[in-house]
Amino acid sequence: MSNQYLPPVITTPSSLLVVGITNSAPMVVTAAIGNTTNEANTYIVGMQIVLRVPIGYKMFQANSLVGTIININGLQFTLNVDSTKFDVFSIPVFNVASLNQTPASLAPFGSRNLEYNNNTSGVPFQSLNNIGN
Repeated sequence: MSNQYLPPVITTPSSLLVVGITNSAPMVVTAAIGNTTNEANTYIVGMQIVLRVPIGYKMFQANSLVGTIININGLQFTLNVDSTKFDVFSIPVFNVASLNQTPASLAPFGSRNLEYNNNTSGVPFQSLNNIGN
């Protein structure tokens, strides 16, 4: 039997702006909250995230890197990634000519995160056509 109704919960948070990444093992990513202060509260330990780090931020080795959150301390997310040999992260100086630059960000990655919420770290099976559990 297929699922007839899924409860309205925040299951996948939107991306967060990245303002810092350490050269360490494990890597620590510092995020900035824009207009919504509750976005960071939807990230939990065990969640997989993907980093988007444009070339202007210097740490290009972290671009499209997928890691698992192993600790959260406020707006700092510790990932199971060794970044000791990466270039140093730095926020570029933007000018009017480069306003189309994409900011560095982190976001949930993959279907593993579809059922995460603030109440459970369990991830039930979910097929792509949403039939069955």
